Amino acid sequence: MKSGDVVRIEYIRPGKDITYYEEGFVSQDEVCLRTHKTLPKDITQRLSRALHRQGLIPAHQRVLTIAKTYFFAEPFNLLEFRARGGSLLGYYSDIGEPVVQIGFGEFQMTDLFLDIWLHPDGRLMELDWGEFDEAIQNQVITARQARFARAAMKRLIAEVARGLYPTRYLSNNYFDISF
Repeated sequence: MKSGDVVRIEYIRPGKDITYYEEGFVSQDEVCLRTHKTLPKDITQRLSRALHRQGLIPAHQRVLTIAKTYFFAEPFNLLEFRARGGSLLGYYSDIGEPVVQIGFGEFQMTDLFLDIWLHPDGRLMELDWGEFDEAIQNQVITARQARFARAAMKRLIAEVARGLYPTRYLSNNYFDISF
C-alpha cells in the first residue's frame, strides 16, 4: 500500500453493532498500522459535540483530524486528535485486543470498553468503567478479556505517570525505550 490509500478497519464492540472506518493509509510495519483522516464537516460537528459533553475538549474547539496508530501486539490503539492549524486536542486510547490484518488493506480490532484520554497539559481521564462493568455483568466479554483490559488500563495509567505514554508509542523505535 502507499500513503493516501484507504484502509478499512472493522471495529468490534462486543454486544453492539460493528463499525467500519475508512482511513487514509500512512504506514505499516511489523509493529503497527498508522492512519490519518481529515474529518468531514458533519463528523467534525458530531464528534466535537460528544467530546465537549464528556469534558474532553473546550466548547470552542473542533476536531478536524485524527491520526491513529493500531498496534499488532499492544492491548490498545492510540488516537491523536487535532484542531485547525494542527493544535493538539488530546490523545485517546481504546483498550482492546491487538489489531489483526484480515485482508489486503483490511484490519480488525475488538474493543474491550475501557478508554483513556490524555489532555495536552498531562491530565489523564479514565473512561467507561461503567460500560466495562456492564459488559462483564452481561457476559459480552469473557473473564480473560476483562483481566486483559484491566491490566492494560493499569499499565497505561502507570506509563502516563512515568511520562512514557504517548510519546513512547509515537516513536518509530518505541521498543528501544527502556521501562
